[in-house]
Amino acid sequence: MSAWKFCKCLSFAAMAVVISLGPVVTSARAADQTKQLSLELNNAKQVETGCRVSFLFHNELGQTIDDIAMEVAILDQMNMSQNFLLISTGRLTDGKRRVLQYDLPEQSCEEIGTILINDVSTCNVGEMTPADCLDSLNPSSRISIKLGL
Repeated sequence: MSAWKFCKCLSFAAMAVVISLGPVVTSARAADQTKQLSLELNNAKQVETGCRVSFLFHNELGQTIDDIAMEVAILDQMNMSQNFLLISTGRLTDGKRRVLQYDLPEQSCEEIGTILINDVSTCNVGEMTPADCLDSLNPSSRISIKLGL
């Protein structure tokens, strides 16, 4: 076999290996991207003392959350900060969902434009850091008030 034919065969073999490994690498990346903590602003209800907001947490991290605490800022319709709140997941096993409610005293629900996740102050999830926990958050809102990073 000439050197040229040998190189051509080797090139085709290398390409076949790369092509066959492509789906494995892609599925590993896709699996990493689906590992998240979904946080949905589920409801806001005006009560006598203020506005009661409900959050739905869904642990999709692939491991148990012992606790994640987040500082959130309440912004009005003009994006001016009005209040701060500390929310915490508590213990969530993988796949577990939980609804938690928080009251914002003397706050009108209609005046809230956005709830901003300012920072993660506590991240008790395996070896994850607070920055890792913040990166894993997937915020959404089911109502007109926005929830974001």
